[in-house]
Amino acid sequence: MQEPQPSPESDTAHHRLLEAGRHLFLHQDYQRVSIRRIADRAGVNSAMIAYYFGDKSGLYRAVLLSYLNPVKAYVLENIKRFPEMSFGDLFRYFYRYAPRELIHMVVKSALYAPDSQRQWLIDTILRPLIQQVEQQLDHSLPKGQIHRPEQARLVLQSLLIAPLLLQPVLESVSRKPMDDAYFDELGDFIGTLLDRAFQPTDQDE
Repeated sequence: MQEPQPSPESDTAHHRLLEAGRHLFLHQDYQRVSIRRIADRAGVNSAMIAYYFGDKSGLYRAVLLSYLNPVKAYVLENIKRFPEMSFGDLFRYFYRYAPRELIHMVVKSALYAPDSQRQWLIDTILRPLIQQVEQQLDHSLPKGQIHRPEQARLVLQSLLIAPLLLQPVLESVSRKPMDDAYFDELGDFIGTLLDRAFQPTDQDE
């Protein structure tokens, strides 16, 4: 599979506000990011935020969607190819191409954003996406030795996200760079473990 390509973007006030929002919301808590700071960084009048997005929360949601919509579309398009992939293929691909900023913003939103923003993220983006992915995987994954699908999904999600989310900490502890070669080896190792876990039992055969 090829890496998803970004669409061309013009240098408009709308685009500059999205870029300013990306930077500020990624590096600061939601409550600390003011409309004035966003407008100043974007080099536009603060009234443009209300014009394009309604308010700060509207811009925040637009920033998340600017990350999530291309990834969501790409995942749903390619998840149908899963029967042709091993777990190692899946993990290598995810580690190589998953946007680090997206993972950090989603986790920050889930942990620290106001309740209304967190619930919007869950209801609008995460739950529908997870449901669609799980429906496809339920038809694709063999029935193996794991009989607790909720726990299996939690383990799978943790193995996908944790190494990317904690990459700076892990590199500092091990004093080794987690480059593409490292993540390829990690993907192969996790894939081997999961392939064994999902091997059919005698009862399933």
